Amino acid sequence: MPNHPNHLILDFDGTLTTTSTLPLIYDIGYRLNPSSPSWNSIYRAYIDDYNELKVSYSKHRTTLSQELDWLEHLRVIEYRSIARVEATKVFRGVTKDVMHAAAEGVTKDGKLELRKGWEKLVTMVMEEEGKVSVVSVGWSAAFIRGCLSAASRLVRPDREDDASEKSFHIEHINVRANEVLDDEEGRMERYWKAAASDDRTRILTAADKFRVMTDTVGRDHHERPGQLVIYVGDSTTDLECLLHADIGICLRGEANTMTGEQKELQGTLDRVGLVCRWMGTIKKDDMKARSTSRVHNNSLWWAKDFDEIYRSMLFSTSGNIKDNDNYRSSHSVVRSARFEINKFTESTLVYQLT
Repeated sequence: MPNHPNHLILDFDGTLTTTSTLPLIYDIGYRLNPSSPSWNSIYRAYIDDYNELKVSYSKHRTTLSQELDWLEHLRVIEYRSIARVEATKVFRGVTKDVMHAAAEGVTKDGKLELRKGWEKLVTMVMEEEGKVSVVSVGWSAAFIRGCLSAASRLVRPDREDDASEKSFHIEHINVRANEVLDDEEGRMERYWKAAASDDRTRILTAADKFRVMTDTVGRDHHERPGQLVIYVGDSTTDLECLLHADIGICLRGEANTMTGEQKELQGTLDRVGLVCRWMGTIKKDDMKARSTSRVHNNSLWWAKDFDEIYRSMLFSTSGNIKDNDNYRSSHSVVRSARFEINKFTESTLVYQLT
C-alpha cells in the first residue's frame, strides 16, 4: 500500500467523454415526452442568452480575477437554462434507473465515446488505494455512472464473466453532479438544499465545481493527509479546479483538432498569463521546481488523452507521483490553506490562496 495515495478528480463532458452529453440526456426525456420543445430550441435560447451577456459585460478580462468574475456572471444564464428545461417538463417520469440504462445504451451503441486510456489511468490510481472522483455541471449523476459502467465493459470485455471484478473500480468512483428528480414534474434536484437562493442550489459554474472539489478534498484530507490532488479538465468551467489542484491537467487536441471548449480554455490561460506546458516535456526537476512554487505557478500541464497522462513522468508504475517526497511535504501547508473555504457569500467563493 502506498504511503500517499493520489486523489484523481475528473471533469466529465469533454474530458472523460469526447463530446457534450447534454443533447443525449435531453433526448432521453424527449423520447418519453415528445411534445416537449426540441433540443435545438433549448440550445438556441441558451446561445442567445450567452451572446446577450457577452455584449453587456464590458469589463476587461486580462487578469485571473477578472476572468473569474466573468465566469461567475455566467451563473445567471446557466440557471435560466435549467429553469427553461424544467418548465418544459421534458424529464417527467424519467427515473434514475431509466437514465442509467439509457446511458449504458448510448455508450454501447457508440453514440457516446470516452477518451482513450481513461480506464487504464483510473484503474492504476484505484489499485494503489487512491481515490477517483468525477465533478460535473452535467444534469445527471446517474447518466454518468451508466456511461462509465458500459464503457468499462467495452474497454475490458474480459471482465464480463466476473461481476465483482468488472464493477469494482467503476462503483468506487465518487460522482458529484446534478440529478433529475424521480417525480412527475421533471425537475432537477437541488444539490445544495440549504443555499440562500435557488440559483445557488445546483452545480452551474466554475466556482460551484471548485466548491464541490473543496468539499471532497477537505473531507479526504483529514482521512488521508499528504495525498496529491490531480484535476483533469477541458474547459473554462474547470479553471478554478485546475488552478487549485496540486497538479492541473488540461485535455486538448492538436491545434487543428481542438474543440471549442479546449480552444476557449487555452485562450483564457494565454490571456491571463498562465503557462500550460505539454506533459511530454515533464521531467523530474519539474517536480522539485513545483515544490517551492506558489499556487498557480508551474502547476498546469496539457495532454492529448489519458494515455499520455498515464505514460508521463507524473506517474510511476505503482500509480504514485514520481520522486515526490519533497513535493508532498512542501505542499501540506499550502494545500490545507488552498482548500479551506472561509466564506460562501451571495456573490462568490472567498478562499485563501497562500
